[in-house]
Amino acid sequence: MKLSLSMMMLSFCVLTVGCQESAEERPDNRLINSQLVNSYNDIAIQNAIIAQHTLFPYHFVQDGAELNELGQRDLAVLTGHFMKNGGDLNVRRHDTPADLYEARVNLVRDRLQKAGIDTGRMRMSDGMPGGSGMASERILVILEDTAKGVSSGTSATYTPGTKQ
Repeated sequence: MKLSLSMMMLSFCVLTVGCQESAEERPDNRLINSQLVNSYNDIAIQNAIIAQHTLFPYHFVQDGAELNELGQRDLAVLTGHFMKNGGDLNVRRHDTPADLYEARVNLVRDRLQKAGIDTGRMRMSDGMPGGSGMASERILVILEDTAKGVSSGTSATYTPGTKQ
């Protein structure tokens, strides 16, 4: 009887320890869900950065040529994209002095080249984010037509029941 009681106690201890290990190895579903949501957000953010393909003055240190943390992140995403693809990269000037703007463009170009990107496959300019936008001459025509009360064929609003 003593032997079987000892064996039962030993078995109970082994089973208890075994169950505790299984409970600890079980994944935390909340953590997994949180990481999954963050992963989807990261992919969406990266796609937006690539679609915009533009570095703005706020990507740089105030009144400096160095990239800030946001600029470093966005340039890293764009670098990954340009490793496999050509395309356009805009570095917006806005009211940045010419010498500072040139230093910023040179910094970006140098970082891309150090990453192994052939900058001959891409174009860098002070272009519009996401595309060429609308020509300023066209905007002037629309504004003139609007002032005259003439429809220029471009509507900013949608009227139900009409073809756009």
